Amino acid sequence: MKRKVVIITDCTDVAYLEIRGAIYSNAVSEDFEIEPVVRVDNFNIVNVSFLVRLIADIYPDGTLINVVVHPSKFRGERIAGITEKKRIIFEGTNTGAFGWLIKDFGCMEVYELYDPGFVPFGGKYIHAPTVGHILSGRPIKELGTLFPTDRIRDVERTEGTILHIDNFGNIKFTGSLDGKQGDRYTVRAGTKKFTAVYCERMMEKDDGEIVIYPGSSFSFPEIGVVRGNAAEELGIKWSDKIYFIKASE
Repeated sequence: MKRKVVIITDCTDVAYLEIRGAIYSNAVSEDFEIEPVVRVDNFNIVNVSFLVRLIADIYPDGTLINVVVHPSKFRGERIAGITEKKRIIFEGTNTGAFGWLIKDFGCMEVYELYDPGFVPFGGKYIHAPTVGHILSGRPIKELGTLFPTDRIRDVERTEGTILHIDNFGNIKFTGSLDGKQGDRYTVRAGTKKFTAVYCERMMEKDDGEIVIYPGSSFSFPEIGVVRGNAAEELGIKWSDKIYFIKASE
């Protein structure tokens, strides 16, 4: 099987093809496949961190994850490394994108890429060529200098942090959910408050009903609106924290 390359980015217009093209142009080997773009919420490193961890969990050993998202004022270190578990290769800027990954998968080695200084669209001119070189078999240690693992940044994932909002408006967030069918919960998201019903299969409920249920990712709970869009209809924003209690409590 060819090595899988997963690009996680908020550059989803022609810029995504520029990144892909630069990888192909700098790769001697053809023994890899670039997967469809993993679209991240613009500038959202918490979302990036979750998606990196999600992809690493489901994709085969040796997958290369390339992150092109950089909202920070500071110009973070450009890094490339390999995890202990599954030998996942990760490449991108040290913004917090890879903290969750190495926490759960460990880190064999990580290097800071040699710095040519600021370059507009580093995803195309710095990161993509680096990915191409790695895919061609060049050792990562030849691309930079050893970087301390404890300097790999992470992001906040405290209770109630929104990790992902999918295209249906379903909201994944940190927390644990212990309920039974039909339990009612009072949910607070930012300044908004509403009631949701617990169910294990949301689609069996009536259209428009607000439901809370065990999610498909790492047992984190999710909130959705049956055959609707919870984020839009409930006015939930990425910056909101989500808290819930059983209505009887």
